[in-house]
Amino acid sequence: MGALRQRRVGDNISVTAHTTAPILGGRRSSSSTISKLVLLAMGTLVMIVAVPMLYSMLALDHQTSSAHKQKNDVTVKKDTNDASPEDESPKREGGEAKTNQKQEAADAEPSIAWEIMPVADHMDATIAELKSATLCTCAKCGSTSLWQELFAIVEGKSFKSMNYTGPPWIHDLWYKKLWTNIEAKIRTDWSNFKDQDSFALIRDPKERIVSAWKSKVTCDTKAEIPDHRRLVPELLKLAGPSSNITARTDKGFPCLDLSDYLTVLSQIHVQGREGLLESHFLPQHLGCFKVVPPSMWTVVTAISGPNALCSLKSVVTKSANMSNTDDGCQMIKTHGHAKGFELSRADEVILDRITSKEYEMLGQYLDA
Repeated sequence: MGALRQRRVGDNISVTAHTTAPILGGRRSSSSTISKLVLLAMGTLVMIVAVPMLYSMLALDHQTSSAHKQKNDVTVKKDTNDASPEDESPKREGGEAKTNQKQEAADAEPSIAWEIMPVADHMDATIAELKSATLCTCAKCGSTSLWQELFAIVEGKSFKSMNYTGPPWIHDLWYKKLWTNIEAKIRTDWSNFKDQDSFALIRDPKERIVSAWKSKVTCDTKAEIPDHRRLVPELLKLAGPSSNITARTDKGFPCLDLSDYLTVLSQIHVQGREGLLESHFLPQHLGCFKVVPPSMWTVVTAISGPNALCSLKSVVTKSANMSNTDDGCQMIKTHGHAKGFELSRADEVILDRITSKEYEMLGQYLDA
C-alpha cells in the first residue's frame, strides 16, 4: 500500500510533470477568450446605453431647431400682418427711411401737459379755492413765468420769497416739497380732458426758434452755456450723416452760428424727424397740441396776452373771473424777447418753411 501510494504520488508527479505545459497553455487560451468576451460584452453594453442617448440628443436638437424656425415664422407673419398699406406697397426711393422716421416719431414723448389737482385738505382756504385743471406750455414760451405765476396762485406766496434754488426746478410740478398744495402728474389719459378747464401758453414760432438758438446753442457768447455740449451734438446727430454742417469749436465748446442752426433744423424737418427734437426746438403743434387741438382747450394764449394771468387764475381757481382785462391780468416776464437779429433771405425762407404748420394751427391765437 505504501508503495502503491508512492507510485500514485509519483504517477501524479509524473503526470503533473508531463502535462504542465499543455494545461498552462489552455489556461492562457481560456483567459484570452474570456477577455475578448468581456470586452465584447462591455462594447455591447456601451452601444446599448449610448445609442439611445445619442438618438435622444439628436431628436432634442431637431425639436429645438424646429421650434426656433416656427418662432421666426410666426414673427415674420406677425410683422407682415401689422404692416401698414404703405409698408406693403412696392419699395420706392426713401421708403425704408420714411418707415424708420415714423417709428422714431411714434417713440417721441407723447405729452408735455400737466394735470394738477388740489391736495385733500379742505381746511386750508387757499386749497379750497383750487380745482383740477390741465396746464401746458412749451420751452421758450415763457414757461418760467407761467410756473411762477401758478406758484403764487396755488401756494399763496411768491416764488421769489422762497429763496429757492434747484434742482428740482420750479418746472417740476411733481416736487411736493415745493408744490405743497397741489398734486401733479404728466397727463397720459386724455379721456376726461373735457371735464376740466385747461390752459396752454404759446409763443410766436419764429421768435421762439431764434430765442432757443440764442439761449442754447449760439456761438455769440463769451462764456460757455451749460447746454452747449449736450444740445449741439444732439442736433447734429438728429440731422444725420448726410448733413454738411459741423459745429464750431474755436471757442472751446461746440456751438452753431444762426444760419447753420437753421440749416440743421431744416434738414431735420425735411427728413420728418422734427418730432424727435429736444423740447426747446420741438414744434408747438407736436407738443401741447399733439393729442388735443387748440380749439378744445379752454384758454390758449401767448404770455404777452393782455388777459393771460386772469385766464390762468380762472382755469385753476373756482372764483376767478376770466373777463377781467385790467393791468393786473398781465403775466410777469422773466425772459426778454429774441429780437434785433438780422436774417438773410435764405434764413427767412427756412424759418417760413419749418414754422408753417405751427402758424397754420396757432395763427388765430397769436393775433388775439
